[in-house]
Amino acid sequence: MSTELVQVGEAAAAAASMYFMMSYNEYITHRYYQHDEVQKLQTYKDLRQQYPDTVPQLDGGGHVEHHAETLDDMLLRTDDRWLASQACARLDAKDPWRGTAFSWEVTAMMTAQMAPQVYPWYMLAMGWNFTDTTLFFLPAMLLHALIWNALHPNMHGLDDVPASVGAPSWVLSGLRGSAYFDWLYDNHAGHHVSGGKTNYNVACPLFDHIVGTFQTKESWEDLKANKAAVKAQKVVIEA
Repeated sequence: MSTELVQVGEAAAAAASMYFMMSYNEYITHRYYQHDEVQKLQTYKDLRQQYPDTVPQLDGGGHVEHHAETLDDMLLRTDDRWLASQACARLDAKDPWRGTAFSWEVTAMMTAQMAPQVYPWYMLAMGWNFTDTTLFFLPAMLLHALIWNALHPNMHGLDDVPASVGAPSWVLSGLRGSAYFDWLYDNHAGHHVSGGKTNYNVACPLFDHIVGTFQTKESWEDLKANKAAVKAQKVVIEA
């Protein structure tokens, strides 16, 4: 086998491995932390009861409120009832991106979360050294944040993220409207339309397909239409 072919195979394996790990970590963080499903697990409830001063009460970092604020067209609520709510006040106090941006702090947290998986795999399974692994790992994390910040705040009608806050949105903003970003947009729109029950991946779709939580565009569009019909019927009845 030629050296060039081996190098291509290694590069493909390295990229596929990193994408898989990113998709897995994005899924776990989004579903079990941001949607607060960890606290629903009996094991976590038992730990909270046994060690109330040590095991924290999780709140998803404002993500549950983000769902409450987001309409099915992905724009944010501006009605008086919402604006007067405690949930809205919490998002107002959080940041101008209302929990949709990937800040440098969040990027650092995800990097630390992935490091115990990345380094053993690349150094032991693939035979890379620490430096080569780091030089591949950190740019990959930056790319993930760049995709997220170009996509997510914008699709909810919010301003671009500046470099002072997180990976700057402008770097990949030119991809908005492309087939790639439309695919990511549709995938995440389904997450909101389903009430946060499907399509947990945002920048790295994959793991939803593996564990069975993926929802097709056709399916969530039908759900969206049904919800709109029920809402319209309610308005007619109330009138």
